Amino acid sequence: MLVPDPNFRPNPDRAIYVQGTIDQGTIDRLTPEIMRLTAGDRGPITVYIDSPGGNVASAEVILKLLQATNQDNDAPCRLITVVTSRAASAAADLLSSGNYAIAYPESTLLYHGVRTPSLSGITVELAALLAESMKISNDRYAMALTRKSEWRFLFRFMGLRGKFADHRNSTGKPKLSELDCFVEMIRENISNKAKPVIDQAFKRYQRYNDLITHFLKVATRDKRFMAGGGGGRAYSEGVMLRGIINFEIASNKKNKDWTFQDGGLVRLTDDFYLLQEYFSSVASDQLKQVCGRWGQFVLTDEQKTELETIPEGEKEGKTLEKVRPYFQPLWSFFVALCHALQEGENELTGLDAFWLGLIDEVIGMPSLPMTRYIAEYQADPESAAPQVPAPDAGPPEQLPPVD
Repeated sequence: MLVPDPNFRPNPDRAIYVQGTIDQGTIDRLTPEIMRLTAGDRGPITVYIDSPGGNVASAEVILKLLQATNQDNDAPCRLITVVTSRAASAAADLLSSGNYAIAYPESTLLYHGVRTPSLSGITVELAALLAESMKISNDRYAMALTRKSEWRFLFRFMGLRGKFADHRNSTGKPKLSELDCFVEMIRENISNKAKPVIDQAFKRYQRYNDLITHFLKVATRDKRFMAGGGGGRAYSEGVMLRGIINFEIASNKKNKDWTFQDGGLVRLTDDFYLLQEYFSSVASDQLKQVCGRWGQFVLTDEQKTELETIPEGEKEGKTLEKVRPYFQPLWSFFVALCHALQEGENELTGLDAFWLGLIDEVIGMPSLPMTRYIAEYQADPESAAPQVPAPDAGPPEQLPPVD
């Protein structure tokens, strides 16, 4: 049976309402409410959202206030974000920033890249500068969205993983990789409006995967780089830039008209931020947590037996070595997806956002595999069979605990 857990349930009595355009006026209105809620206790705060977006910096101020500690250095309040009607642009980012993000069934989310107001008398130089600045901002926002939602994305993957064999059989494609199965199954569950996003993401992923594979082959020969910055930050960045340049030249050698000046430098910047994020995530505690949480599900019996013979002090590192290559393609694809959301106008339904790993739950759709079911599940004393209305998520004991 399910026992309600306040960490996963909206609470109007401890809530703020983000409505209309997000700007300084929104900060002025919400700051006293946030201060009152965070001063009272450290229980979860619900953030109800119905907004067309607005100023990104203002949305970040609101989020930082919500996530702040107090004078006793207590942990930040858990955030339950809920889109009731519309969450666009900065409001969509605020929604995904929640520890548990929920959408009403008829709500919509809109993701797009950074925008700038129209300027009169703009020069060629200023236009180029603005274009480069916006490109860098889009890259940073895509990476930030990746960090906020990668747990949701992995949970979506693991929830469908048990059906990959059936998918291969039903499609007559026995050699499909797990990522290919996942992408195809996601496409079956999302609206036609959302399908171009995932298709664009897969194209970007293929290029990302080629870049990372190429770079790792080269970088592993450089002992100073692999030593973790032994040559200093500038040295490490130089290694990355040289690797990217070589990759771009090799990738475009058949195109005699390709140059760095005509588009190549833009890709170089994109690739540079990608590699930076990749190497920071490889060494991060977050990836260690992901591997520790999900590793048991992807290791073979032979690998598990091998790890049991390794001394306890070395086991974590050896486990990471084995598990990381499995999760790297998934991570690369999700990065590509978050970048694709920064291109054009991408309007999603709540269900689209759920399957793309951007939110955790769609109200009124109990058959979806949701983390809340795991957190709230307790064995029914009158029945040995778990009463969990989410068959696709698998029995609670087969999935890791939810924070």
